[in-house]
Amino acid sequence: MSIPHLLTDTLLSQIAVPAQAIPNPGPQAPPGAGAIENVVSYVRWIAGIAVLGLFFGGIVAATAGRMWDHHGSGRLGARMIVGSLALAVLFGLGYTLVSQFAASAA
Repeated sequence: MSIPHLLTDTLLSQIAVPAQAIPNPGPQAPPGAGAIENVVSYVRWIAGIAVLGLFFGGIVAATAGRMWDHHGSGRLGARMIVGSLALAVLFGLGYTLVSQFAASAA
């Protein structure tokens, strides 16, 4: 060990650092957080209505395609129904997944 290292280690060990030199404040919502929450709730409402519209539109398309023997419309309607059900599952799990990720990151 060299003399400069020995001196710096000795001097630094002599300096007493208080246990809480820097305060650790709790989390606080930023200004305008309420407005952001309102926008997110509007987007969630629109997404829910879109999933319902896709489901009922798929029912109409599948029924019309089968009634008038238009196979393309019937297949499209069936895909719309299955797609809306998958989106509904993702819509339901979305909040849980995001909350889980946020809780594990904090």
